[in-house]
Amino acid sequence: MKPDLKKILLSIALLGFFVISQGAIPTGYYYYARGKSKEELKTTLHEISSPLYLLSYGSGVGYTWEGFYKTDRNPDNTVVDMYSDITRSFSTSSTYSSIPNMAIEHSFPKSWWGGYENFAYKDLFHLYPSDSYTNGIKGNLPLGEVVFTPTFDNGKSKVGQNGFGDFYFDNCFEPADEYKGDFARSYMYVATIYENLSNLWNSPMLTNTTYPVWKPWAIDLLLKWHAQDPVSSKEIQRNEAVYAIQGNRNPFIDHPELADYIWGKDTLKTFDYPAETGAFLISPRRRFQFDFGPIFLNATKTMTFKLQGVNISSPVTISLARNNPYIQISATNVHESQVVIGQTLEVKITPLSAGQYSDTILIQGGGLTEITKIPIRFASTSDFVVTEPTDVTPIGGTLNWLEDPNATDYKVTLYQGDTKAGDVIISGYYEGASNDKALELYNGTGGTVDLSKYSLKKQTNGAGDFVVTQQLSGSLPHNQTYVIVYSASSNVDLRAKAAVLSDSLAAFNGNDAIILLRDGMQIDAVGEVDGGADYYWGENKILKRKIDITHPTSHFELGEWDEFPYENNLNLIGNHSMSFSKSIYYILNDVSVGATNHYSVEILDPAQRYLYRVTSSSGNIMTPSVNSMLLKTKPLEIPTTLEAKDVSSSSFTANWEEDSYATGYYLDIYRLDGQVISETEGFDMVSGTTGKPLPEGWSGTASGSYTSSISSWTSPPSIALKNDGEWLQTKNYPGIINQLDFTYKYQTGGTGSYLKVEMRNNSVWERIDSIPFVNNSAAIKSYDFPGDKNYSAVKFTYKKVSGNLALDNVSINHGKQDTIFIHKNIYTTSNQFQINDLTESGVYYYQVRSTKGSYISDSSEAMSVLTVSSGMNSNFNNKYQFYTLNDGFVIKGLNGQESIRIYTLTGALIKEFHPADNEQFIPLNEKGVFVIQVSDDTGTVSYKVVK
Repeated sequence: MKPDLKKILLSIALLGFFVISQGAIPTGYYYYARGKSKEELKTTLHEISSPLYLLSYGSGVGYTWEGFYKTDRNPDNTVVDMYSDITRSFSTSSTYSSIPNMAIEHSFPKSWWGGYENFAYKDLFHLYPSDSYTNGIKGNLPLGEVVFTPTFDNGKSKVGQNGFGDFYFDNCFEPADEYKGDFARSYMYVATIYENLSNLWNSPMLTNTTYPVWKPWAIDLLLKWHAQDPVSSKEIQRNEAVYAIQGNRNPFIDHPELADYIWGKDTLKTFDYPAETGAFLISPRRRFQFDFGPIFLNATKTMTFKLQGVNISSPVTISLARNNPYIQISATNVHESQVVIGQTLEVKITPLSAGQYSDTILIQGGGLTEITKIPIRFASTSDFVVTEPTDVTPIGGTLNWLEDPNATDYKVTLYQGDTKAGDVIISGYYEGASNDKALELYNGTGGTVDLSKYSLKKQTNGAGDFVVTQQLSGSLPHNQTYVIVYSASSNVDLRAKAAVLSDSLAAFNGNDAIILLRDGMQIDAVGEVDGGADYYWGENKILKRKIDITHPTSHFELGEWDEFPYENNLNLIGNHSMSFSKSIYYILNDVSVGATNHYSVEILDPAQRYLYRVTSSSGNIMTPSVNSMLLKTKPLEIPTTLEAKDVSSSSFTANWEEDSYATGYYLDIYRLDGQVISETEGFDMVSGTTGKPLPEGWSGTASGSYTSSISSWTSPPSIALKNDGEWLQTKNYPGIINQLDFTYKYQTGGTGSYLKVEMRNNSVWERIDSIPFVNNSAAIKSYDFPGDKNYSAVKFTYKKVSGNLALDNVSINHGKQDTIFIHKNIYTTSNQFQINDLTESGVYYYQVRSTKGSYISDSSEAMSVLTVSSGMNSNFNNKYQFYTLNDGFVIKGLNGQESIRIYTLTGALIKEFHPADNEQFIPLNEKGVFVIQVSDDTGTVSYKVVK
């Protein structure tokens, strides 16, 4: 059963877990690889360097984007994007949210193993943040070297016909030279660490073998790139960052020569490196730890670990840091000879009282220069309980429960329909004026609960240990609330609602997560655990659990809560209700599963709520679980659209990545009618001392501009707001504003300051955001607006307490486009579909939704397609010549009577020209893919160009 990483990381923090210094390969990490070659060497690396822990896939705390924040973030808070040179920034909060227009890219395409959500699906060593559009163009193409004219080239990534080797000649993906080694080592890593997936491999680069894995041409390509682009400092730093998260390393970064011992010029030799002279342990591995989970009171649970070392010169001692009386280790002193051979030790847990416990095994002596620490965590309860599900997918998950030492069988019931609550929940949170703070619990279980089994713990300022504890007492009847109020509150009405007054626990400030525990096991939470001190998820507001939330969950999800201002809403605290189902639909009903404490199901539908309970059977004694547990299946992934294939003058084949959990897809094909104009202001003419002249139609009191890249980020100059109340207002745009993007950067200091952003709706200014100072890194803000807002202008106002602010690259899309569907909701079970009867030189778009059962995913990002001109119009199509420059395009072959329009792939008009000569320069600093339309009295032709 896979442990909960978030809780593990918390335990590591609590126990002071040892982490090596950056850039140092742990002593003895590759000891077992010595003396091996080729297939044996590769399999050994698979065994010693597989990940111990993996983040969940997606955004948020404990998910992939938290990993990216730690592995792919530049010092200025920008993203390391190996796929494009578009600069984007991480959020300044600690929520680890995804970044707009960026994707989690499986550099080794997930479709090559069928897209199943296994460990490889979540492994950071081949996951990278990627520009979404480039990700879609790359798709699941193999690596290669593009010959002839690329079909896509954004300066970092190319797609086109492969010219490397003599086997594969179709389209390939070629990264920038500076990253070719990075990709090669990522591919070698996946082929090694996940060699157990070899029967699933499906790619022009792969064979269905654990060795050599690759086809000969692929081996040659990977070794070439590996040699030509050696390991960089960026890779070394990322290797350490991933190691701190997953507990494993990329062997081909630590020891690049391994590639030659496995696939290259040294396959007839055995891998060797200078022998270590100092003492070290090869087992247990660093970051190894014990998670015993919940244990019945007075029952015993045993786990083992192997103790083995090299160059051990004296006995090794094993002890506990806290001497927990419920933990026993089979040996506390092991002779050096036994350590060298290897000895298996037992760790036994026999809890005598309920609660949540942790300790650390300390291994030292024997000449070891550092103490090896093994964290231990467990919980104990006197009640038979079901615990949270693990390995949840869109079609199921693993149901878990407490192991009853007397049980010979368990009966599992899985159903839909909440007829009562699964346990006590945190139902309300109040953070009001001054000391007005309260927490509300609710019992909807159908019976009275003994509160002495429950306690609350608080984390302070979004980080660290849950030290502040409040043990509850008394009883709580069904359909009643229990309110804990901060004792320092002078609000008479609030104090009147209190079941108990609290000192430290209720002294929260909007960034302090609080958890509810039953017999020491966490069951519920309000607030983001480890969200960081700057993430005020609960400041100055009331949170009330939605009425359809009937079961607690240890992972805080803001979507489960309704939010209210605290003013005039105190009546919300002290009463709660739940919405229950009138009937139950059984998927499993008392199904016997044998003497095991878990059971996997894969017959469910995506994004659905299921409940389960278990009965322990011991002879004629049946013990039902005292609670039920929620299993919420994941939604289907939003499909990743790939570039269209077989494009002709009247048809193309829409293409997207397959989802292994989907049973079908809905496809929409459309074109855009109308015009959206995109305008970007970079303040190039603004003086550094006067803040003038402002762009035409703009107004404001800006102090000046910043001209250095340090102050203005990547594209100086930027406009400067240096005094309290200084403002900047855009011109009035003729079309409705539907999108706003800008870059901002607080200069030295800035504590207490914020930037107010307002939009004009007719004659009324509406505040849309207040951006507080967090740090001095540049950041990008993006907003999308519905058309009914009628926004026509933007106003920025700087509210200064300290520091200055730089503002740049204000980009506004305005106008209106209507979506004209060619086909809507085409259903197919394939991941491609041919569209016919289109118009030549037309720009079309397609989006895809995946489906299973009644569930339909959100739409994918739109993929644009430009149909080609027919043979009858080929002369017209070929009479213009395009040349790409660093600062724009040149079109030749004009007659001076044309109209030229440049569009983004989303259909926004960027520029329009009416040339008077046979040649036109089009200034354009942005990089990406654009559609250029050239019209004259004979017709219109469209070109898709890459810059």
